[in-house]
Amino acid sequence: MILKQSLTNKVRVSRVSIIVVFLALIRCISEVFRINYYSSTGLSFDKIQPFLIGALITSIASLLMVILSFYSKHRIVIAIAALTIIVLFILKYYYLPQIAV
Repeated sequence: MILKQSLTNKVRVSRVSIIVVFLALIRCISEVFRINYYSSTGLSFDKIQPFLIGALITSIASLLMVILSFYSKHRIVIAIAALTIIVLFILKYYYLPQIAV
């Protein structure tokens, strides 16, 4: 009974983590449109570069997480989700002083 409950919790957490990373992907992509709407100057590659890098990271991570979830590697899926969010925060703080909208 406890083993079954533990397995169910891992599956739920891994599914939620896939959704969270997918939502982070949507946010990275939609941020380019927000910058385009609120920016007084035109879009340049320097302004959207961190969001493109973040979108690339999250898309690769979400693909990897979905593939691993098919093979029931739920702990690895959860670890990849946590690592992806940490990398996105590092990317944000690395590029934060350079982004002025």
